[in-house]
Amino acid sequence: MIPLLKNPDGNQFTSDNYRVIILSPVISKLFEMATMALLDNKLDSDLLQFGFKCNSSCNHALFTLKIVVNHYAKDGCTVNICTLDLSKAFDRVNYFALRQLLTDRHISKDIIGVMLDWFTRCFVCIRKSISYS
Repeated sequence: MIPLLKNPDGNQFTSDNYRVIILSPVISKLFEMATMALLDNKLDSDLLQFGFKCNSSCNHALFTLKIVVNHYAKDGCTVNICTLDLSKAFDRVNYFALRQLLTDRHISKDIIGVMLDWFTRCFVCIRKSISYS
């Protein structure tokens, strides 16, 4: 994990002023791609979910929002938008909920066991300047 300072004039001693780049080993990427290929047809999501999906991004969400707003605004309707920032929502994974979700989707217990073992044993090193901690 390489922390990058967002604002050099801001507080350098608060984690909110940093974003990180995580360099994953190639074997991790291969494992995750193979696991995703095995599970892809069993995992689905709402059509209006844009994050964490292939061929989907924040731009798609913004485009959809713009189309909906334009549709109602052209008829003179009032459009109210409420947003929610879930930026910290994905910092942790509830492995028990993940196991239950995969079990409900009839994923093999062997695959679930390997995935849980893999993700619970992952660790991150933080690079500070030229040293690691």
